[in-house]
Amino acid sequence: GPDELRKNVREGFRRGATFVKLLVTGAVVAISTQQPSDTQFTVDEIAVAVEEASAKGTYVTVHAHNNAGIRAAVRAGVRCVEHGSQVDEQTAALLSEHGVALVPTLSIMEQLVADPASMGLAPGYATRLSRFAQTARDAVLACRAAGVRVGLGSDLLGPDQRDRGRELVHRARLESPMQALESATRINAEIIGLGDDLGTIETGKIADIAGFAGDPLSDPGQFADRDRVVLVMQGGRLVKSGPQD
Repeated sequence: GPDELRKNVREGFRRGATFVKLLVTGAVVAISTQQPSDTQFTVDEIAVAVEEASAKGTYVTVHAHNNAGIRAAVRAGVRCVEHGSQVDEQTAALLSEHGVALVPTLSIMEQLVADPASMGLAPGYATRLSRFAQTARDAVLACRAAGVRVGLGSDLLGPDQRDRGRELVHRARLESPMQALESATRINAEIIGLGDDLGTIETGKIADIAGFAGDPLSDPGQFADRDRVVLVMQGGRLVKSGPQD
């Protein structure tokens, strides 16, 4: 209920949280009693979290797959939807109208379709997951067409955290390499409220820069090849430098 949610959000901030994330729908890979079609918070409950976050000068983002949960979150005033694998044209229009961003996570879907056993799932899950992988791609295109800000995430688990570049590859194939790159940099920075400091190479911004031995805009596969990254600057400090091919 709203009162318990308010209590938990305030406790989260007391412990040092800098934003709030709510799971407003079930998950694609979850316990048997939970389904992606489930909705898990009401508009009133989500709105309380938004109210408390606003009081702290920050925001609420939501894990959500189905359209009912996403629409409830948008009506409650959240800033961003994570995953959004079933966003249809009507929901995309609502996201655009309210200025709510989408952060798709295609890599985890692709990984699980290719190897469901990596998450301890039976082979039969691949068929179900492949449907979600397709609707997730369709959701990106629907949101782009509606003018929604589309960021970039991965949702990868465990050691695959080191392979987040695959998300750029998937998105480059779906849209364009430049759109994928902008989503990962400028748009992501805007979504988390750091667009004045991060996301583009401009005077006065924090110098977080990666340089490739090649042109990933011509060959997007390079986004997922760590060996092609020959220059890394973090906060203006040189972290990695190596010879090009």
